Amino acid sequence: MSDTDQSVIPAVAAVGGPNDPRSVERLIEPVARRAVEIIRDMRPENALSRLVTPEVASTLARRAALTRRLRASAGYAPTRQLQVTGVRMCVVNEHTVEASCVLREPDRARFLAMRWELRHSGWRVTVLEIG
Repeated sequence: MSDTDQSVIPAVAAVGGPNDPRSVERLIEPVARRAVEIIRDMRPENALSRLVTPEVASTLARRAALTRRLRASAGYAPTRQLQVTGVRMCVVNEHTVEASCVLREPDRARFLAMRWELRHSGWRVTVLEIG
């Protein structure tokens, strides 16, 4: 399986169809994990390109570049252990979902918040904040 293989992200189906806001719930954890892996430079920057807007992809790419620079100058190597907990989802309306989760590493915890919007091509992350 290649790094860009998105087949491990669950298919959006069942709940009420692909346009049902509740279908986003199954995507929150894998997207959060991959976003952090991208900014840690452990995955290619395009690993989420089908699920995020170009603006979000650009932000992830910028943060990955900072990680590469830090690794080159200070020998920084992020830990590979990452646990996603505390996943929460709020359906704002039939076209908008807001979600959050906690990403735990051995030496720190991060909070991640995202906004999903239903676009013509399906659900996309339009805002992604990682603390």
